[in-house]
Amino acid sequence: MNGERRSDGVVSVSTVRATLESVLSRDGDETIIEECRRCGTTVESAHIPCPACECDDIVEYRIE
Repeated sequence: MNGERRSDGVVSVSTVRATLESVLSRDGDETIIEECRRCGTTVESAHIPCPACECDDIVEYRIE
């Protein structure tokens, strides 16, 4: 599973933990999280398809 959304719609703990760590331990004023709209996998860049489902519909969340 390792950070992916299961077929029953539940997100794994590693995805939630990684997201919380990135928000709580940030150095700058803004945190950017990019994830696939189809499966919820966190991706490294909004300019490449999702490695889990190959969808190219990536959403970008900016947390200030």
